[in-house]
Amino acid sequence: MQYDAVIGGNTGDHKVGAGGIVGLGYDYFFNYNWSLGGGVEFSALAGKTAFPLINDKYVTGMPAFLGGNQRIQFHTQGNDFYERQRAYYINIPIMARYQFDLFKGHKFYAAAGPKIGIPVDGTYRSKGELETTGFLFENGEPSSKDRYESMPEHGFGKNMNNYKGDLDLKVNIMASLEAGVKWRFKENKKWHLYTGLFADFGLNDIVKGNDKITKAEHFYAFQGPNPNDYKTSSMFYAAQGNEGSHPTAYVTNRVNTFAFGVKARVSYGIKPFDKKEKIAKIAEEKKYEGLTADQMEDIMGRNTKALIDAQNKEFEDLKKLISEQDPDLTGSITGFDLGKKDILPAMCPELDRKVALMKKYPKAKVVLEGHTDDYGSDKLNNQLGLDRANEVKAYMMERGIASSRMSVSTKGKAVPAIPNANDNARRYNRRVEFILVQ
Repeated sequence: MQYDAVIGGNTGDHKVGAGGIVGLGYDYFFNYNWSLGGGVEFSALAGKTAFPLINDKYVTGMPAFLGGNQRIQFHTQGNDFYERQRAYYINIPIMARYQFDLFKGHKFYAAAGPKIGIPVDGTYRSKGELETTGFLFENGEPSSKDRYESMPEHGFGKNMNNYKGDLDLKVNIMASLEAGVKWRFKENKKWHLYTGLFADFGLNDIVKGNDKITKAEHFYAFQGPNPNDYKTSSMFYAAQGNEGSHPTAYVTNRVNTFAFGVKARVSYGIKPFDKKEKIAKIAEEKKYEGLTADQMEDIMGRNTKALIDAQNKEFEDLKKLISEQDPDLTGSITGFDLGKKDILPAMCPELDRKVALMKKYPKAKVVLEGHTDDYGSDKLNNQLGLDRANEVKAYMMERGIASSRMSVSTKGKAVPAIPNANDNARRYNRRVEFILVQ
């Protein structure tokens, strides 16, 4: 909360306190870039001010210990005085949002709009040492010889103040701004994470009663008959006194809210209700009403065949496109050490090339088929071929290729690429082949 506080000519050290906001919302997208959002938030706001020294004085009447027919000028001095305020609001935001692509499906966004805050609760707490004295007030002047102090039974003396009270707050009208990055979760286009900066600017005074000086309260009210039942007014309501009986100037003339910080938000995208689509779905379902089991089986068989034919055509088109434009997606990674499964540095450039091509063709799936040379038993070589395929798969996954797009198998030493005539040929046969599959 923002305000300027002055007591006895002394300007306090004011700071905005720590708070927070939590909430739920909904954004409706008119198109790819623009959306309008609303929702509900719970916000906690705070402010605090410290005064090394504060003073107040005013005339009050007829304390009982003076016979009930005298008046005194009451003085208050506070040392190392501190007050903290907290306000809690339910906010209703209405935000216009714009977004555009940055990189790899992530977006920049900016939003602006009004917020209406409904007050839920407001509290304040003050601490510090209060020293009170009184002067007998005669003929319109305080008498210096009749000074009352060190009389705690009558409300004069030093007192450690530790008072809690409530704040009476108005509806808060705010202007809100927000900007940041909308991150898309991997392999899921519906989930997003928003991270950014925000600022909420309060446009009105949130304290009730600040429009009429008659509602002002003294910073510390004299409680002669009940000195232990003291009350320290909040800076939001307190007014400075003078030698008369009524305060004349507020300590704080205006209190506005101001919130800023970092905001994180998780969103899930749902498809809006489409009336035409719903009608079409109902009509599609009605087509099958009253059909016999044989008729339904025939329809299902034709639908299944059409789906398989479409999938086969899509795969053949993809395979043709890759063979014509990027044949390096298939082929082999060769050169494993004898009896070893480890990927060697010399293999990395070719593996990185295949990673890039798998990202270029997101619908492509491959079998990683492991092979060995002719040294060793069939059992040993079958396991070694599988281990090499799994090592390649792990390498690809670490670089962003989904596990579901790669399967592994082994041929061991059964299918050499070239005869195992010498060590160079054997080294070439120690390989993992990339085979495009549907």
